[in-house]
Amino acid sequence: MKDRTAERTTQIASIFPTSPVTEEFIGRAGEGQLTRDENPYTHLCVYFAGYDKEIKKVFIGHHKKSGLWLFNGGHIDEGETPEEALEREIGEEWGVKIKLEDIGEPKLLTITPINNPTKQKCTKHFDIWFFVPLSETEFKPDQLLLETEFHTTGWKSIDEARELITDPNTLLAIDEFEKLFN
Repeated sequence: MKDRTAERTTQIASIFPTSPVTEEFIGRAGEGQLTRDENPYTHLCVYFAGYDKEIKKVFIGHHKKSGLWLFNGGHIDEGETPEEALEREIGEEWGVKIKLEDIGEPKLLTITPINNPTKQKCTKHFDIWFFVPLSETEFKPDQLLLETEFHTTGWKSIDEARELITDPNTLLAIDEFEKLFN
C-alpha cells in the first residue's frame, strides 16, 4: 500500500500528462521513501512562488545556500503531503498563514539535479511548484525569517527576474508566470 505522500505525488504528477518529467515523478513516487529524512539523496520539495497578478510581479530572493535567485521552497517532511509541506514551509519562511484553497493545485513539476557534494548528500530534487497569489501592498512576510535563507528578497517584474535568475527550473516558472500575466 502506498503511503499518503506517494499517493498524492502520483495524483499531482497526473495533472501534467505532457510534462517531460511526469513519468520520472510517478516512477520516483512508486519507489517510496520520498522525503529527505527517508532518502537524503533524492526527495521531494515544494516551491511556493509568490506573485501579484495585478502588477505583474513575482516575489523572489537571492538564496544564501545556493547563491541563486530563487522562489521560496523547502523539503517535504516524512508523513506530509505536498500541501501540508507547503503550509508548514510558508509559515517557516514567510511567517504568514495562507489558505490552501486560495493557492489551488500545483502549476509546475521540475527535477533539479544537485551537484554540491561538499555541502549536501542530495543529488536530485523532485520539485512541486505552487503559485501563491499575493498583493504586493498587503503581503508582509517576516523579514527575520526571510533573512535566515536569503541575502535579499523583493518584488520583481518578469524582465527584472529574468535578468537575475540563472537556474533553469526557476526560469521555467518565470515562463509560466509570463503566460499567467498575459
